[in-house]
Order: sequence, then C-alpha cells, then structure tokens
Amino acid sequence: MLIIVSCLLFFVTALALMVLLITQPNARYAWLVAVGGGTLALVSVFIWLAQMPFDLALPAWKPLTLFLNPISFRADGLSWPFAVSISALTLTILLTVVSQPAFTNSYTWAGTLALGGLGILAVTANNPLTLLLIWSALDITELITQLRSVNGAANNEKVVTSFSTRAFGSFLLLWANIVSIAAGSTFNFQSIASGSGLYLVIAAGLRLGVLPLHLPYSSESTVRRGFGTALRLISAASSLVLLSHVPAGSLSSALTPFLTSLGIIAAIYGGWMWLRAPDELTGRPYWIISLAALSIISALSGNPLGVVAWGCALVLVGGALFLSSVQNIWLNRALLVGVWSLSSLPFSLTASAWLGNLGFFIPFVIVAQALLIAGFVRHALRPGGRDSLDTQESWTRSVYPAGIILLVALQLVLGWIGWDGALQVGAWLQAIIASLLTFGLVWATPRFRILNPIRAHWVSSTISRMDNAYQGLWAIYRLLARISTAIITTLEGESGIMWTLLFIILFVSLITQGVR
Repeated sequence: MLIIVSCLLFFVTALALMVLLITQPNARYAWLVAVGGGTLALVSVFIWLAQMPFDLALPAWKPLTLFLNPISFRADGLSWPFAVSISALTLTILLTVVSQPAFTNSYTWAGTLALGGLGILAVTANNPLTLLLIWSALDITELITQLRSVNGAANNEKVVTSFSTRAFGSFLLLWANIVSIAAGSTFNFQSIASGSGLYLVIAAGLRLGVLPLHLPYSSESTVRRGFGTALRLISAASSLVLLSHVPAGSLSSALTPFLTSLGIIAAIYGGWMWLRAPDELTGRPYWIISLAALSIISALSGNPLGVVAWGCALVLVGGALFLSSVQNIWLNRALLVGVWSLSSLPFSLTASAWLGNLGFFIPFVIVAQALLIAGFVRHALRPGGRDSLDTQESWTRSVYPAGIILLVALQLVLGWIGWDGALQVGAWLQAIIASLLTFGLVWATPRFRILNPIRAHWVSSTISRMDNAYQGLWAIYRLLARISTAIITTLEGESGIMWTLLFIILFVSLITQGVR
C-alpha cells in the first residue's frame, strides 16, 4: 500500500497543478503545492524502510490462461534505493527551478511529478508485464516530448529511430517472458528461467544505448535541464532496474564474455567522450552510456548490487551536476562528493559495484571508471560564465542550494543505510587504483591537448558518425516502405481492378494446377 501512497502523492499533486494552471494560471502558491507534494512523496518512500520487503498485487486480468501474473510491485533492498533516488531527483528539480529568471506554474512541473510517479512504479515492478506497461508509458512520453522539441524531417526521423530501438528492447523482455513460460515457470523477477537472463541483459542494453553502442535518443532536442533531466535519468533508471533482477545462474553462456567486451567498449568510449565534452549537458548522453555500461558489466559478472549502485549514482550524482545552473564556488565544491560516490571506495555509494567476478576485464573497467570520474571533476569545477547565485533573490539563495545539497547528502546516506549494498567494503584495491588513475587524468587534462575539451560541433559530428553506422537498416526500411506504397498506389488507382482480377486469375490457375 505504501507504494501506491508514494505514487499517488506525485500523481495527485501533478493533477492539482494542472487544475490550478487552468483555473488560476497566475496562482503564486502553485510552486508551494508542487514542492509540498514532492516532499511528502520523498518522506513516504523513507517510511518504506519500516516494512520492507513488501508486495502489492492488483486484481488479476482475465483470461487467467493468458495473464499468468497480475500487475504487481515489490519494495525491497534493491528497488528502494532506486525509488528514493527518483523521488529526491524530482524534488530537487522543483527546488532548483527558482533560479530561472521567471518561473510560473507550467506543464513541466506537472510532467516532472508524473515522471517521478512512473519512475517509482517502474523500479518496483515485480514482473515483465508490469514493467512493459510502464516502459510503454515512459517511451510514449519521451516520443511526444522529443517530436515537440526538435525541428526538421531528419531530426524527427532520429526520434522515431530511437523510439524503435527502445521498443525492440521491450520486445526482448516480452520474448524472455515467453521463453520462461515455455519452460514451465511463471515468470516474475524472483523466479527467472535459466534461459532468460541474457535476453534481459540485451533488452536493457538496447534501451540504454550500450548493446549495441548507440545514442538512445536524439541529441538535437531542446529539452535540457529540469524536465529534460528527469526524462533522461528516470528513463535510464527504469531500464537499469531490470538488470538488478538478473540472477548470476542465468548468465552461464558463451555469449557472456562477448557481451562484457561490448559493455567495456561502451564504458570506455562513453567515459572518454564525457571527459572531453565541452559542458555537462552536451556530455549527458555519454554519462548515461558510460554508467549504463558499467551497470551491465556488473550484471554480467553476477553482481546485481553493483547495478543498483551505478544506477543510483547515475541519478543522484548526475542529477546534482545537471541541475546546477548557477555559479557558486561552494556548491561546486559540494558536488565533488560525487567523486567519493563514484570511487567504489569502502562505504561509498558504489562500494558494492565490483563484488562480482570480472577476471581479466578488471584493468579495462578501472580505465572506464577513472575516465568517468575525471570527467565529473572537470565538469563540477567548471569555470564561470553563467549567472551567479549571489545575484538571485534572498529566498532563492536558500532554496536553490537546498535542492542540490539534498542529492549530495543522499549519496552519503545510501552508502550507509537502507539497502542491501550499504556498508560494504567492496573491492578496495581496485578502487584505490582507479582513484590514483583519476588523479593522474585530472592533473594531465589541462596539460595535454588530447585530453582537453572538444568543441560542441565536434561532439555533434561524432554523434552523426555513430548514427551513420545504423542508417543501413533504416535505408532498407525506407526501401520496403516505398515498395509497399507503390503497390498500394497501383492497386488503388484506375487500373487497380484490372490488377486485382489478374492476381485472382493467377491464384486460381496455381490452385487448379496443384489439384491436378
């Protein structure tokens, strides 16, 4: 029941904002309503700790022979850190919006709250049917948002392509469900058939842009901070949670080392592009790809706790950085707590990240992790050039930092309490090596040109080269579409009746010859 309470707080608050927007568009207390609902939702997620684990199952759908499992949700030591991270991100977005030159009640506030509620439902989903329904809602939301925020036929085509890759990932999850049912087991995330594990990993990797390496959404979108950050990070968390349910016993396959290699390539490439991105928002796609790749590597090494650790770091550490829109030296230094959170040192947020069996992949994982952390340090200590917090109103100077500090503090809290990966020593030697390599990269970045930030148009050209690698399949699709259109036009034209009669005569002739 607590899951429903938390989600309803988000959804009801979003509905209240919509009503206020229609009836009283200039209401000054709309922001207080939004922040109040977000705060209550975050507090309610912390109350889960008193009852975990617990389940919530809705009435079963009919026919029962088709829907073997009802819509169900589960709060436990793996889903709770995701839920609290998403709730805190949602509240922080509403708190930091005060730094905008003019902020009024808008659809984006309601949309952010609704995304927070969908995110909690996604990370607590207890079977594929439930997760597929929520994935569909998130994908449709992102499709509509992207189509409204890009211009031109080429960019619209990229949006549809991105949506198609996520839809194919959803299909793989559905296929894993079919494989499990064919094996005679009722598929939920506590009893996964041995042949379904790799399907789940590939499904998540495809939605996240890791397997194969691609951008899971159009880079030309004007959606940036605020709602854009919520959409990107919550969508990624909803896919990462699937990896946390993959048991190690279902990954004993000859494909596992190959998939791990692909994950390492994506992690190193994403970390490298993140390090050299001109700013944090331009590099955000690579932040997501790199952390998603590290999560997939953890899952393939038989460590679901590592998936949760990297997933929470993606939301909390990345959210604090991407929502920092004004310049303040003390807040920039506070963001460096994210270095500790990403380091996998003992008792940090990611201390449980490398408890699995990585074997000879360890050196490559260390390089990917160091590139990620070094890039974060460079973006956190970014130079001036944006509005200063000191120029804001007095109440804004108190509210805005509170939002950023909330995410920073929660990074420290999750390292100690609340979930199965808290209070872990972890692979401390590997963490120390990664930290030393990070210090070396931070020292070398301003001294070696190859490590210096590249201009935004170079990032765009790199993205274009990645997209070109997948244009072959899209060209085949367009060719088939043109052939189909030509056939339909022919049949629907003036000569359509003649062509139809000719096809009928040929069909009858073939049947007659077969009978003889």
